[in-house]
Amino acid sequence: MKLNSFVVLIFFLSFILLNCKSEAPPINEIDYYQFQDINLSKYDIDASIKIPDATAGIGATFMPEVIHELGDYKWKIAVGKNFEVFIEDYGDYPYLFPEFKKKLFSNNKYYKIEILKEEKNLLLFKRTIRKKLGNVNSSSYHLFSVINMNGINYQFTNREAGDSKKVIDFVYKSVKSIKKNNK
Repeated sequence: MKLNSFVVLIFFLSFILLNCKSEAPPINEIDYYQFQDINLSKYDIDASIKIPDATAGIGATFMPEVIHELGDYKWKIAVGKNFEVFIEDYGDYPYLFPEFKKKLFSNNKYYKIEILKEEKNLLLFKRTIRKKLGNVNSSSYHLFSVINMNGINYQFTNREAGDSKKVIDFVYKSVKSIKKNNK
C-alpha cells in the first residue's frame, strides 16, 4: 500500500514540475527601468527612443533636450552633460556601415580598437590611445549604428571624444530601443 502511494506521489509531483512554466524573462530582453520615452516625430523622425532618466546615475537629472533645426539632417539628444546621442540622416545611402567599419580599422596608427559588441549594423567599441599620456585616461567607449526607417538610413553615434563604460551602456540601450511609430 505504501509503495502505491509513493508511486502516485512521484507521478503527481512529476506532472506538476513538467507543467510549470518558467517566469524568467528572455535572455536578450533589455531592462529599461531607468529610462523614459521620447517621441521624435515632432523632430522629423517617425520613431521613438528611450533615454536615461534622473535615476540612472549618469548626470541625467535635466530635462531631455532634442536639438534639431527644421529641415536639417542632424539631431542631438542630450540629457545633462554626460548623455548625448547624435543622429544623421543619410537618405538611401546603403554603404554607411561597411565604410565606417573599414575606415575604423584601416591605417589606424593612433588608436587601438577593441570591438566589444558587433550586431547587424551596430558596433560598440573601445578606443585606446596607442601612446601612454601620463595619468590621462587613454580609453574611451564608442557606438556606431545605422538604422533604416521608412527607407532612410539614420546614423547613430555618441560623442566623438567617447564616453565612460557606464554611459556607453546607456547609449547602447537607447539606440537599441529605437522603434518606428505606429500610424
